Amino acid sequence: MLRTIWAATVAIVVTIPLATTVMVIALLSSSSPLIDPVIRLWARLILWGAGIEIRGEGIETIDRDRRYILIANHHSYFDIPCIFAAIPQPIRFMAKKSLFSIPIFGWAIGRAGFIPIDRKNRRTAVKSFDLAVQRIRKGNTIVIFPEEGRSRELAMRPFQRGAFLLAIRSELPILPLAIDGTYDVFRVGAKRITPGVVTIRVGTPIETVGVGVRAKDTLLEQSRGQIEEMLSRPS
Repeated sequence: MLRTIWAATVAIVVTIPLATTVMVIALLSSSSPLIDPVIRLWARLILWGAGIEIRGEGIETIDRDRRYILIANHHSYFDIPCIFAAIPQPIRFMAKKSLFSIPIFGWAIGRAGFIPIDRKNRRTAVKSFDLAVQRIRKGNTIVIFPEEGRSRELAMRPFQRGAFLLAIRSELPILPLAIDGTYDVFRVGAKRITPGVVTIRVGTPIETVGVGVRAKDTLLEQSRGQIEEMLSRPS
C-alpha cells in the first residue's frame, strides 16, 4: 500500500508542473518538438514512482524517420506511460473524451494534439479519426488500443476495425506492440500497485500503401497474430 500511496503522490507532483509546461509550449506551437521530451520525462517519472522497470525488445528496429499507427494490447493505465517511455517517436494517443476534462492534465493533452474520442457517438468518433489524420500529417505517430478498453483478463478482447481503417486511409505502416507485464503491475480492479518489469516488444511493420478498405480484416488478423505471438514469449 505504501508503494501505491507513493506512486499517487509522484503522479500528482510531476503531472502538474509538466502538464503546465506542455500547455505553455503548445500555446506557442502545438507541433513543437519540445513537447515530446517533456511527455517522455513525465512517463519515466510515473513509472519510477510505481517501481516499474521498462525493457524493450526490437526497439532498435523502429525507423525514427518514419511514422506509424501503433497497435497495442491494453491491460492497464500504465500501458500509456510505458509506450511513451519506450518508443522513440513523437507519439499522440486517441484517448477517452472524459480525460480531456481533467484540470491541467486534460487541458495539456488537448493542447498537445492528443485526440479525444467518444466511442458511444458514431458521428463524433468519425470526426476523431479525421482529426487523427491531421495529426499524422503534422508528423506524429498515432497509438490506438483496438480492444477499445482495458482487458480484465490476460487474453485480449476482440479488436475493432477503426484503427485499421485509419491506417489504410493514412497509408502509414501498422506497427504491432506487445505490452507484457502491466497486467501484473496494476490490472483492472486492482487496489494496489505491484512493482515489476514491463517488456515492450516491437513487431514487424505491416505496410498499407495501396491497400483497399476490404483488407481491413486481414490487417486486423495480421496485427493481432503478431501481438499474440509476442505475448507468448517468455519474459
